Amino acid sequence: MSKKQQTIFWPSVLVIACGVAVILVLSARTKNVASTRPESPTAITATPDQPEFKQRIRIWIHGDDIRPKVIHASPGKIVISVENETKADLSLRIERQNPTSSRFIDTMNLPAKAKRLQHEVNLGVGEYSFYEASRPDIRGRLIVELH
Repeated sequence: MSKKQQTIFWPSVLVIACGVAVILVLSARTKNVASTRPESPTAITATPDQPEFKQRIRIWIHGDDIRPKVIHASPGKIVISVENETKADLSLRIERQNPTSSRFIDTMNLPAKAKRLQHEVNLGVGEYSFYEASRPDIRGRLIVELH
């Protein structure tokens, strides 16, 4: 075999071998996925080992601002991640807003040396406000509604 033929032959063999390997892997995976599918739609809700869905929300607290100003979420468990951009001790308060008053829900305390804190809270439909306790005039809104 000439040098020119070898430069074409071996890459061609390599491409064909890769193609065959991909086809074999995909066909084996398709058979495996088909065999693990539940037989009825009720089997999906019957498995207790499925993880519970938790929404994730991130709030950034800056020296003179809180971001985002408005967050939309669905009711249920929400994991709130607070990002400390001030390098000072923080206390994020969450309050439920009613037409005539507000009701305290939860507080998240974040020390100055920590950059981030995650906290889980269960919220129902309604409007909530969040703010840093030392600056209650700088607020954000969390609107929990059914989508």
